[in-house]
Amino acid sequence: MANLSWKQYFDKRAEVHGASVQSSDYYNEESFFLQRNHTLGWLGELNDKEILDAGCGVGAFSEPLVGSNTVYGVDFSERSLAFAAERGLRTSSDDLTALHFEEGKFDLVLCIGVIQLIEQYRAVIAELARVTKPGGTLLIETLHRKSWQRKLLRLFEKTKKFDRMYAMDELKKVFIEHGFEHIEFLKIYHPFPYVSKGSAEWNVHDRLCTSFAIKGSKKHV
Repeated sequence: MANLSWKQYFDKRAEVHGASVQSSDYYNEESFFLQRNHTLGWLGELNDKEILDAGCGVGAFSEPLVGSNTVYGVDFSERSLAFAAERGLRTSSDDLTALHFEEGKFDLVLCIGVIQLIEQYRAVIAELARVTKPGGTLLIETLHRKSWQRKLLRLFEKTKKFDRMYAMDELKKVFIEHGFEHIEFLKIYHPFPYVSKGSAEWNVHDRLCTSFAIKGSKKHV
């Protein structure tokens, strides 16, 4: 699906669901909050940081970070951004392959459930790497290509959300190419309420991993 079609899709969801997490197309609210709590818990306590939520939707994922940090949100759905602004994010409509921010601005860059919707994902990661400061963290969360569940759902899901999925080692290589180290993974096993942490090395349990987050620290030059 082209970016314009996705914009129309998420504008419509924001129109129907308002500020609800359903506007961001999660399976259900329980799934969203479980994923958010595990991911933010994995990052640890954050204070006085400059944070970018790239593809922020209605801002629900990064909302808990607003009170103690400066959180920016960019998205192509302007209807969604209106709700993100109400949650305290500093919002702008932006192209994730050509952000208007200066190089090395952010201590933390989040990109949650976005790259599976974008064909030019390498250009997006390159741009997110550009705006991450040395020593800062880039965290991307996306669908797992090797998941048995995802492969099954792909047969029945009529939208294009399962057209593009990723292997963990695939994204690890891209992170390394853009100067990231100390790369770790958070593996999510929807609908089961637990996660695991580890490397990108394949094991049989990864067939049950439905989505994953990858994070790395940008090297100091």
